[in-house]
Amino acid sequence: MFSRLFCAHRQLPRTLLLLALSVSTAVLPGCRRPAPVIAVIPRTCGTLLWEAEHTGVEREAAVYGFNVYWNAPMREDDVQGQIEILNRALDHGAKGLIISPVEALPLRISIHRALLAGTPVVVVGTDLGIAPGKKLAYVLNDERSGGQMAARRIGILLGGQGTVAILGISNQLTSTADRARSVEATLAEEFPQIHVVFRSLALPTVSQEQQVAEKLLAGNLQVDAIVALTEFSTRGTYYALTEFNKTSSIHLVGFDQNLLIPIRTGGIDSIIMQDTQQMGRAAVKLMGEELDGGAKEEYVVLQPQLVTRENIDSDAVKTMLDLSWFSK
Repeated sequence: MFSRLFCAHRQLPRTLLLLALSVSTAVLPGCRRPAPVIAVIPRTCGTLLWEAEHTGVEREAAVYGFNVYWNAPMREDDVQGQIEILNRALDHGAKGLIISPVEALPLRISIHRALLAGTPVVVVGTDLGIAPGKKLAYVLNDERSGGQMAARRIGILLGGQGTVAILGISNQLTSTADRARSVEATLAEEFPQIHVVFRSLALPTVSQEQQVAEKLLAGNLQVDAIVALTEFSTRGTYYALTEFNKTSSIHLVGFDQNLLIPIRTGGIDSIIMQDTQQMGRAAVKLMGEELDGGAKEEYVVLQPQLVTRENIDSDAVKTMLDLSWFSK
């Protein structure tokens, strides 16, 4: 029942939420103890990035005997919506919380509230700046490695010399900021003849990111390649390159797997893909350990995957993109 309540967003009727979380605590005469409910709240849902996490969560939850309450904002920039979902889940008895924050700072108060109430929390995807410890653990993508992959791919594409623009630099999430630093540090160290000539901060919608890319392409700045650090900046940049008929002349290396089809046609050279399915599995494993007395690890860091036309159909990539969360 609980695993079917997905992507209902913050306007989920109160009676349905009460039913989803309270049934697990109702003990009928002669019935065995019900399975605990863990609340899993990604940044949004219905995307390749987060539905793969759903698959990992559901499959590992079956091992531990958890029921999963899966819910998320309808937009990835809806911070308040995510906070409301989190608070309602806690108010109605979730035994544990797995969350991928939309932004780091605004979520800290709610996370502290959960920890003070004794609810274990596993944060997926970005460091909140709260030290891990009893009841708090992290599952993270290796952003330094991802930045190196992007920089080295650019180095190969440009033959070691040329100009690059970096779009989608975020100060709201340490994960994206780490990507940007790693890209620039690797380019400077390994490809000193490749120069970053344009940088832009992350914006909350695809259309806004597209406008940034359009202004870049319409200007006089010579750019040989673009690194887009978020799913929004990747999609927005691809749309702009298509509009300006420059998909074949400017290389695009993006992040986060919500736009993969253009890799097949060459419209996007490559994507640095997070293994969110394994991140979901790891988060549930840590939650199981927390509920059983304490997690053995504070940080689990997983490697991303560079996806190109050559390996997009490989077994490794197919496994990472398995969205069959309803199959256990």
